[in-house]
Amino acid sequence: MIRLSRPLFLWALALAMTCSGAAVRAADVEFDGDSIEQAVVNIEVTSQRADWFSPWQDQRLVQASGSGFLIGPHRIMTNAHVVSDSKQIVVRRSAQSQVYFAQVEFIAHDGDLAILKIADPEFDRGVTPLAIGDLPSLRSRVRTYGFPAGGDRISRTEGVVSRIQFITYLHSGVDNHLAVQTDSAINPGNSGGPVMQEGKVVGVAFQTNTRLAGVGFFIPAPVIKRFLADIGDGRYDGYSELGVATSNLLNPMYRDFLGMPSDVQGVVVDRVLPHSSAEGLVEPGDVLLAVDDHPISFDGNIQYFGYNLNFDQIAEQKQIGEALKVTLWRKLRRMEVTIPLKGLPDAERIRSRFDVAPEYLIYAGFVFMPLDQEYLNTFGNFWQSADKHLLYAHFFRPVEEPSAPVGSVVLTRVLPASLNRGYRNLANSIVSTVNGQPIATLSELDKALSGAKGATIEITLQPGGVQVVLEREAARRAHAEILASYGIARDRRLP
Repeated sequence: MIRLSRPLFLWALALAMTCSGAAVRAADVEFDGDSIEQAVVNIEVTSQRADWFSPWQDQRLVQASGSGFLIGPHRIMTNAHVVSDSKQIVVRRSAQSQVYFAQVEFIAHDGDLAILKIADPEFDRGVTPLAIGDLPSLRSRVRTYGFPAGGDRISRTEGVVSRIQFITYLHSGVDNHLAVQTDSAINPGNSGGPVMQEGKVVGVAFQTNTRLAGVGFFIPAPVIKRFLADIGDGRYDGYSELGVATSNLLNPMYRDFLGMPSDVQGVVVDRVLPHSSAEGLVEPGDVLLAVDDHPISFDGNIQYFGYNLNFDQIAEQKQIGEALKVTLWRKLRRMEVTIPLKGLPDAERIRSRFDVAPEYLIYAGFVFMPLDQEYLNTFGNFWQSADKHLLYAHFFRPVEEPSAPVGSVVLTRVLPASLNRGYRNLANSIVSTVNGQPIATLSELDKALSGAKGATIEITLQPGGVQVVLEREAARRAHAEILASYGIARDRRLP
């Protein structure tokens, strides 16, 4: 958790006021091309990812570049994916040899945005920060600034806004947010650069579609404004989520079955996520008619600033702790509920993770880890390569067994030693019990192993209920020797 000193708090508050339309100096500046280019920077990053296959070590150092732009005094906005897992960040303005060192002040992995802080006051002397605009219109022209493929000089490309929709942000792999599609070239190195219209930032360039030529996407102004409002209190809390799965009601027979009036539209709730904002307030079978007085169509869309967008947009633009008014059709009557919004439950398990080290526990050469998205990513194309029982436990069991404990512990590897001979083909099995105690977390596993009193340790693995039996004292004696032989300094990293 990052806390701001009072001057930094006032800076963040000023940014949030700018985004909501309050008058500040940067918003009144008439920008020309030179003014914009002075505020755009090249970002060179040395990063090092944790290794989810060998969790006691890190992967090799990687160097890459991206773009960013001045958004406040000594502050740069860029993409989260540009600066994730960073060891060193160097910032340089166009056509200048002077470099400045930066640190990540705020980062939103779910929204792929970040704020960098530059300590040297000379960095932005005489440069006016860029102001945030609004959602651009379809078929309007935009200009993207950045440093594709690195380089010393800034690049400018122009294009047309062709689509505004919800898409999956590739950085986290699961979060769906508002994005704008354009044919303005967005290449590696452009990420984090501003997309401009009429002298204001209407987006941040962030990803492309490799299957479509000449198609790029940028994070639009409403998402940027929400991020800046979130950090106004000195910390980033993340997105609020309603926490329901819905189906359309395009079929008139389904609508008749639900007894819906002919003058309303909506979508039917199939499932309410456990521990979500909607739990206890919304029920499966309810029809969502409106959110905050925005009527929902049969296909799940609302009118948002003249665009047809998914009704999730209304919850997304709010902050955690704010309330959402939902109009329902339940048991042949209309009703309203007010829902205090929370974050997505179990989010870190299903997202790609950055700026963190993996949790693990090694016991007598057996390597145990939580089953999360990053571990599945070690298989490459995990839908094809990962064991099917891992995919079921990660993606489907929480849906089919919502009352079951969330999470699983996986025996990811067996480091060969005489003690574990005969068990080396059991990698990627899920731990069910240890000496009869159910196991769902690494902490439970550690407690069960360290607290065992009998002569043997009995570990039950799934699928198949396979048993691993170890002599407890022999395992204890061999443990340090196994760690030393594989050059492992620490046998655990627990939550």
